[in-house]
Amino acid sequence: MGGQSRSEQVGLSPVATVVIETDGAIEQVDSLKSTYPGACAIGLNVLADPLDAALEHSGVIARQIGRAALGETCLRCPVHRICGGGHYAHRYRPGVGFRNPSVYCRDLRRLIDHIRGRVSADAASRLVAATR
Repeated sequence: MGGQSRSEQVGLSPVATVVIETDGAIEQVDSLKSTYPGACAIGLNVLADPLDAALEHSGVIARQIGRAALGETCLRCPVHRICGGGHYAHRYRPGVGFRNPSVYCRDLRRLIDHIRGRVSADAASRLVAATR
C-alpha cells in the first residue's frame, strides 16, 4: 500500500540490525550464517570499534541501499518494491552472491498477488457500502 517495511524479510527498507556476539564481535544478522562460512563477519569488536563503523562494511551497505542492491531479474519484476527481492539470505547463490531473486520468488509473488487481490476487493466493497 506504499508504506515502508519494518522487517528485513520483505521490502526495500534499510536493515538496522547488527549482532553483538558474546566475545564482543560485531556481526551481521545470524540468518546469513546459512549462506556460507563467515558471511556474518564484519571484523569489528565492541571493545575496539564504534558501532557506527559497521555501517562502512560492504555487506551492511548492501543491506542499506534498497533497490540498488537488487539484480536485474528483480528490477524487472512489477512487485520488487514490495518484496525487495525477498529475504537477503534467501538470495545468495555460491559464486554469484546476493543479487538474485529469493529462492522463494514464485511463492512471494503468489502471496503478494493474493494479498493485493483481497485488499483491493475489501476496499472496493467498503467504498460501495460507504456510498449507499
